Amino acid sequence: MSKYYFTLFIVLGSITAYAQGEATFKEFYKSYTTYPFSDPDPVPSAKKIYPYYRFDGFTTEAVEKEWKVVLLENDYISVQIMPEIGGKVWTAMDKTSGKDFFYNNEVVKFRDIAMRGPWVSGGIEANYGIIGHTPNSATPVDYLVRQNEDGSVSCFTSTLDLLTRTRWTMEINLEKDKAYFTTRSFWFNSTGMEQPYYSWMNAGIPVGKSLKFLYPGTHSIGHGGEASEWSVDELGRDLSYYEQNAFGGSKSYHVLGEHSKYFGALWEDDDFGMIHYSKREDKLGKKIFLWAQSEEGQIWEDLLTDESGQYVEIQSGRLFNQNDFQSSLTPFKQIGFTPYSSENWTEYWFPFKGLNGFTNANLLGAYNVKNDGNALTIRMNPVQVIQDSLKVFNREGLELKAVYLEAKPMQLVEMTLDLPSGEKAFKIELGRHSLTFEENDDHQLSRPVEIAEGFQENEAYGLYLQGRDLARFRNYEEAEKKINESLEIDPFLLPSLVEMAKLKIFRMEYDSAFYYSKKALSIDTYDGAANYYYGQAADRLGLTFDALDGFEVASLTSELRNASYTALSQKYMKQREFGLAGEYAFLALKNNIENIDALSILLVLSRIDGDDVQMRELKGRIQEINPLNHLVRFEDYYLNPSDENRQLFTQLIQNEMPLETFLELGIWYANLGLLKEAIAVIELSPENSETLYWLAWLNKDQNPEQSKTYLSQAGQTNPDFVFPFREESAIALAWAAEEDDAWQASYLLALIHDYRGNGDKAMETISQFGEDIAFAPFYVFRSRLLDNQDLKSKLHNVALAARLNPDSWRYGVLKSRLMYQMGNQSEAVNELHRYFQKNRKNYIVGLELVRMLVGTEQYKTAEKILANIHVLPFEGATGARRYYRETKLMLAHSAMEKRNFKEALKKIDEAEIWPKQLGVGKPFPGSIDANLENWMRSRIYSETGKVQQSRDMLEKVTNKEISDSTYVGLIKAITSKTDRRLF
Repeated sequence: MSKYYFTLFIVLGSITAYAQGEATFKEFYKSYTTYPFSDPDPVPSAKKIYPYYRFDGFTTEAVEKEWKVVLLENDYISVQIMPEIGGKVWTAMDKTSGKDFFYNNEVVKFRDIAMRGPWVSGGIEANYGIIGHTPNSATPVDYLVRQNEDGSVSCFTSTLDLLTRTRWTMEINLEKDKAYFTTRSFWFNSTGMEQPYYSWMNAGIPVGKSLKFLYPGTHSIGHGGEASEWSVDELGRDLSYYEQNAFGGSKSYHVLGEHSKYFGALWEDDDFGMIHYSKREDKLGKKIFLWAQSEEGQIWEDLLTDESGQYVEIQSGRLFNQNDFQSSLTPFKQIGFTPYSSENWTEYWFPFKGLNGFTNANLLGAYNVKNDGNALTIRMNPVQVIQDSLKVFNREGLELKAVYLEAKPMQLVEMTLDLPSGEKAFKIELGRHSLTFEENDDHQLSRPVEIAEGFQENEAYGLYLQGRDLARFRNYEEAEKKINESLEIDPFLLPSLVEMAKLKIFRMEYDSAFYYSKKALSIDTYDGAANYYYGQAADRLGLTFDALDGFEVASLTSELRNASYTALSQKYMKQREFGLAGEYAFLALKNNIENIDALSILLVLSRIDGDDVQMRELKGRIQEINPLNHLVRFEDYYLNPSDENRQLFTQLIQNEMPLETFLELGIWYANLGLLKEAIAVIELSPENSETLYWLAWLNKDQNPEQSKTYLSQAGQTNPDFVFPFREESAIALAWAAEEDDAWQASYLLALIHDYRGNGDKAMETISQFGEDIAFAPFYVFRSRLLDNQDLKSKLHNVALAARLNPDSWRYGVLKSRLMYQMGNQSEAVNELHRYFQKNRKNYIVGLELVRMLVGTEQYKTAEKILANIHVLPFEGATGARRYYRETKLMLAHSAMEKRNFKEALKKIDEAEIWPKQLGVGKPFPGSIDANLENWMRSRIYSETGKVQQSRDMLEKVTNKEISDSTYVGLIKAITSKTDRRLF
């Protein structure tokens, strides 16, 4: 081909060598100004987050605290990780410019944002499980740092998610010669049941007036699946610019509609940006979250940092949106995590600079490409070494230009290529990477964003889908209602029968599960899911051959083949048919080479067989997938129980709840019939009531005297913060409750029954106990189980708890609420006031007291408390401001009745103030409802002869329902809405 004129200019100078130093890591402690969290709740939590518990203590008083830091570094970027704060990437810096390309919070300021309360802003937060800001986002996780053979460095973070019994591991890797780092996720469902499926990476970046979101797409959808145009709205605002979002409240945009593998951000004034890149199927979801730009959102800047300014979140997700239940009424429903399946994906994060704009990105870097007549201008910020030919093609695939390019990471490349007359560039190729940059609609997708017209959500199949998704949201009770409704319409709808079988297994109603799955098989004997859950129900009922039959037939279905082979392998392990166990483990691996359960079974079998060569190979395979796999190190210890091997096993279990890690591993062995191994694991665990009952149960046949000792010890424990939830624990605890009269086993068993939706059975389990148990949460739990009509008994139990722990504000709040419900409002207020007097900084008690004062029309007293209270709100909380507004308007009404109009106008004016200490910021004017205030002013002006002012005020009133007879009722309705946590 002919040679055409071109210019190539590498901005930072010519290249003669590409030698890079090694990537390095450091572990050290760094002091941060910290606003800590405290006050864990000892009462069993609501089913949504059980077995975890909340923290309710937050403070405005800072302390200096040393935090463990892991720093990965090469010549181009550095990455800081905080293993004691959820393992989050705290920030990352472009060393060539000295700029962070994530939000770098200079303080650790915990606030009530996450599922369990505490959360900090900034960096990258990894979320796996059921919903964002997961239970581990603010607490320590397991971690391991290492130098790799290829010169890169890695920090692995990992923990067990108790809500799903799945384990996630994230490798944060920095290569020696790249200006990007990667986060590789490995997530494994080690249970035999489908689990909820949610995974989003939440990255914080700093705001700025020139901030532009680089999000290719045609639509955005909300959490409820509602769709709108992206990025220009109906008013002509380009929402991809941060400053054009200065309206309304906080915003969530899930952008879709264009085939793209990247998203990112550009600070145009700084000519600096960042990119997230991944395979599209790995991360379908691309989300932007912005706090409101009014005081409503600005208040969160003060709440979450001291001097680092506001941030926004750019997020990547496995699904298109972070869906709530309403999304299930749209095309954007929920998926489940298949039993014994694994998920593995990699994401790339990198900075760019000096492009004077942006058009595209790939794994080589970021670009700004312009077609100007026959000249093609390319500006590129590479993120890896480039030594290859850059080729330009037209739309027909004809090569128009080829140049050789050399560049190193973060070294700006500029080139202008003159193309043949009449030709237009469509695509460039650089090595194995390509990108198209002509403006066209080729990448726009046809995927529907609206539900099909005529689809009946309340017919049998629609109700099934709702029930299925509710179960996948872990809302099992509502799920069962929807599935029942579905089966009432069509008793033979096979997917509803299978879903009901799954729900009954969760509730430990195995006879019912067997019934529903068997009925499904009577419709289609080859249905994979029906067979699989038929096998699961039969296994729990001890119907060995029915269980084998179910799993064997289910293995014909590709989706459940891996799970079926794994279940068969486990079944044969328990029967000590080791040959068949190994055979089915190998078959499972054929269908999922990352099946940790199958690999673990084979490792145990190689140890039993004394096959050292296979043991080494299997350990290597498991640790290649997950270097923080604890079974591998335990197997070393079990084979050679030296102090060194014990230390090697236990020292990497660093998470907030290490006991659960030991217990999960011990139960895994017990499920395979390997009781000696199970005992050896749990004996190394931190001790609590549940572990002692497990040790008693595991020893009951082979060492009865030791079993009795453990049983006796368990009966003397204080089960504080012991929240069992596993099916297997129910078996051990039911046995213990039969063997021993101590209340602890029955109480812990009742917790499991209640969590699994069996409240009546939970009550039956503890009904025989009186009032001589010196453990306050027991009585609160029993109060919760009592019928809501029996308020007297509920109050009596809570009063017992309060008597045992008179300083606990939680029991005081519960007690006063029950008094209030029973009509003893004055006594309730007095009771709560005593607790508030003990600690006037406790805004939870303070707001509850204000609620009761407002409800009993003690507005002057409420006003005094609201003037001095300092609320640290949870996300979405507005209650304090609503109490404030109702209080001021009712005091204005009182003044009006006394014809003290000056005082009335003063209180009305005060009602429109948004005191910062109440934890609610003032929205944009268009979002504020001032109808009552303006109507009351109009009435006052009318009463005082100011006719024109009265008319002017009345013109501002858009709510025509306000009148002399209704306005007091409307004021009192201000606080009828109550704040509800997202979790």
